Amino acid sequence: MSVELMSDHLTKTLSQVRSELLAGLSDTDREAYIYLVDWLRETDVASRALRVGDTAPDFLLPDAHGRLHSSEHLRSEGPLVVSFYRGGWCPFCNSELRALQAVKAEFDSLGANLVVVSPETRDLPRQLKQQLNLDLTMLADVDHGVAISYGVLFRVPDDTKAHCAGQGYNFGHRHGSTEWMLPMPATFVIDQDGVVRNTFVEPDFTIRQEPSDILTKIRQLAGSQTEDASPSDE
Repeated sequence: MSVELMSDHLTKTLSQVRSELLAGLSDTDREAYIYLVDWLRETDVASRALRVGDTAPDFLLPDAHGRLHSSEHLRSEGPLVVSFYRGGWCPFCNSELRALQAVKAEFDSLGANLVVVSPETRDLPRQLKQQLNLDLTMLADVDHGVAISYGVLFRVPDDTKAHCAGQGYNFGHRHGSTEWMLPMPATFVIDQDGVVRNTFVEPDFTIRQEPSDILTKIRQLAGSQTEDASPSDE
């Protein structure tokens, strides 16, 4: 993607990008998309996800360069945003990553740590960082442990597995596992005490939370913490 196209892409909302990507789907891909979303809704996978007020399980995961990152340490520095994405093969995920990259400086200015989590292992996260020119902390959810603990993991249904395999994707190979598992794309805002303060979990994997909405939640969280820290009137 050229610099000009990248710049144009980043000025659009994720909703606009989604509409363009959906319009370009083949009939077969569209049928597969509808099938999986309907299946996720019918099985109510989203009901298992963490909710506001829950304590977020801590984790220790490697980044694209093999360095380990502790959620406990990250949230000690300020609000922690954990965003799950399916993988670099998913154009909707790549659009979300570009959009998050575009506002990374705003996350930094608010003292918030942003991590994006995927089941992809081996050299895939590093390759994706280079491909999309990302400066995000990309973590590999080895053995799907974090997605399980956050309640967003599901076993890929057979029809979807057959469709993806036909497209040349082998999730078992990409994830270093014999099981075909994926996370629902989801975003969690966690405060410094480890409490979930905002969630976005949507079975329709083409819909993602706008980065501007995440930033609004972080500002609200920062404001409430400032009020809590203010001395009370006597």
